Amino acid sequence: NAPEVLAALNKVFLQAQDAGEFGGFREHTTEVEAMAGAGVQILPPVPRPPRAVRGAQPGPAVWRDTLTTPRHEPEALLREHEAAFVAAAIRDLVNAGQAAPADIFVLSRKRQSLRLVAQALRQVHVPFAASEGAALMDAPEARDLVALLDALVSPQHRLSLAHALRSPVFGASDADLIALAQRADGLGGDWWRALVEGEPHTSHVLTRARRLLPRWRAASAALPPHDLLDRIVFEGEVRERVAATVPPTQRAAALDTVDAVLAQALTLDGARYATPYNFVRALKRRAIRSSAPVQADAVQLLTVHGAKGLEAKVVFVMDADPQPKNPDTATLLIDWPVEAERPERCAFVYAESACPPSLLPVLEVERAARRREELNGLYVAMSRARERLVFSATEPSRRADEPAWWTRVVGWATPLSAPAAIASAAVITDLNATAPPVFFKPVFLEPVLLKVLTRATPIAEPLPKTAAPRSPDTEATRLGSAVHRVLEWAAWPNQPMLGMQALAEAAAAEFGAAAETVARRAEAILGSAAAARFFSGAGLRWAGNEVPVADAGELLRIDRLVQLESAGASTWWVLDYKLAHAPQQLEAHRAQLHRYRAAVQRAQPGAVVRCAFITGAGEVIEID
Repeated sequence: NAPEVLAALNKVFLQAQDAGEFGGFREHTTEVEAMAGAGVQILPPVPRPPRAVRGAQPGPAVWRDTLTTPRHEPEALLREHEAAFVAAAIRDLVNAGQAAPADIFVLSRKRQSLRLVAQALRQVHVPFAASEGAALMDAPEARDLVALLDALVSPQHRLSLAHALRSPVFGASDADLIALAQRADGLGGDWWRALVEGEPHTSHVLTRARRLLPRWRAASAALPPHDLLDRIVFEGEVRERVAATVPPTQRAAALDTVDAVLAQALTLDGARYATPYNFVRALKRRAIRSSAPVQADAVQLLTVHGAKGLEAKVVFVMDADPQPKNPDTATLLIDWPVEAERPERCAFVYAESACPPSLLPVLEVERAARRREELNGLYVAMSRARERLVFSATEPSRRADEPAWWTRVVGWATPLSAPAAIASAAVITDLNATAPPVFFKPVFLEPVLLKVLTRATPIAEPLPKTAAPRSPDTEATRLGSAVHRVLEWAAWPNQPMLGMQALAEAAAAEFGAAAETVARRAEAILGSAAAARFFSGAGLRWAGNEVPVADAGELLRIDRLVQLESAGASTWWVLDYKLAHAPQQLEAHRAQLHRYRAAVQRAQPGAVVRCAFITGAGEVIEID
């Protein structure tokens, strides 16, 4: 660290040590020589407007047009102002040549502040990367692709179709959507029919969508999610269109998001989702995180904890004067010395403010640990900067009992030369009407050339001529899916002994079935003497659930595949769960099971492969 940074760090922590708040600190030294511009600086704090005088008459109610005027939550608006100030200061440092984007860290206690500064950096066109990853579905490119898949598998979802048309994949305008809605009025409000049927569209965007979407919908009935997405990305020129519509500083992140969605189709839950419908449901239901792409020249957004061991030329620390938390309620106090074998005291306390006198020493130890951890975080933040350390803050509505980071460093910091716009925008009088400031100039996108492989000539049409009809979502199919899931969990090696009822309730909640019926059917199968050998026993050499196999270019999934050994002979069993009575009487079921067995036989040439249905009553019906 530069000596100017260490001078402030030493003053802050020696002062804390003298106050008995931080023990064991030794004054830091450095062999780095003093340099111009180095040191600890502060941005103008975002002021909080004065509270309304009690008893004062409120102003006249003003109608807010929800289509054109956003709602501004007071606390969120203040944080957005702080993020805008930080982004403007970073933009000025980069434009002045004092630092490159890769030389800058932005640190914060919470990821929410980092999300706000990411939006502000996007507005000023400074590249950034959230090194600790973010939710995949937070990225607009991921939401666009999922909306497109949703529109293909559920054409009646008008919102998904409108989203897909409005995305860069098609780039429809408001006028295009209005024209489509007007045409749909004569078709019972069916947007899909209005798009693909009737007279040709005058809009080239809708004409292109009319050509591509029916083709992709037909493919969705036969292709697994990854192959379908791969076709959409190629035929729809998704990468090219995304790259042409985002600022150059965000192209790498946007294109990486497109690749991340394709990767999830191969990795999510072991690629068990064979249909786009189930894949879309899983993406919407799960909080999937994706790692940000490595960018050579981008501002790094990190939590203070995630910045341990890292350093940068310039470090911004946000939210240095946070709103104090309310005292915890229902606190658990544990007095467990390090050298003791067991806790000496353990007590639930209704509220810290009403702590019994006998537990006050334990509570004080807990509070001291919190204060120490707060100072540890400040130490990490201050020691990350090699040359320049900049703090920003939003004025809290009330002061905490303990000094905030801002209070500790403000006496040893100097004001950062900030744009004049910050000083003029830092006067907030009406939180319901004042939007955060924006400091940027229009950026004109330059053409971008993506590196692509030479297109190969296909040797045959990969789609079958007739696609299998999609199973309807009925009570019977939901029950079958839930029972399948319970059997999968219950047969998993070394699975926790949760009990049948707990497994049935979890599966029933996932698929919308009756837990009692799910448990009864699963117990009948697992408790059947005929089926028991397929789930446990000394002869069970290998077993797998939802086993994927390929046949004629189509992905199939076997409910359960096991290898049994008896008297030195090995036999493979292809098992298909059919809850209905006498499934062998249906030709379609028998043909499907024979197809599974043939695929396994090709994978295990020379092996004995047999197949059977397992009914909801636990019967094993072999098909020869």
